[in-house]
Amino acid sequence: MAGAFLYEVLEVSPTARPAVIKAAYRCLAQEYHPDKNPGNAEAASRMALINHAYSILIDPLQRARYDDNVAHAEERRGRGQAAAPSREPPGKNRPNLRPFAFRPL
Repeated sequence: MAGAFLYEVLEVSPTARPAVIKAAYRCLAQEYHPDKNPGNAEAASRMALINHAYSILIDPLQRARYDDNVAHAEERRGRGQAAAPSREPPGKNRPNLRPFAFRPL
């Protein structure tokens, strides 16, 4: 379950109100509930993920903590943009830079 973006699991926006989160949960629960999908292991695992996401996003304290953790992770990882992009075209009067490589944590 770690690594899944909980808002994507419930198919809602990160700015969604609790009423929208609740409605999305109910809709997805009706679709993936094990009673409606007997013997379908994929639906059961999807329902477990939906339950997990809902339990965190519906509680204001847990949601705030989750949002803070996601924001800090984005800051550490970066957003894929340079802090101050060069105005020069690439390859012109610029040294050959070594490509960035992630190191294991």
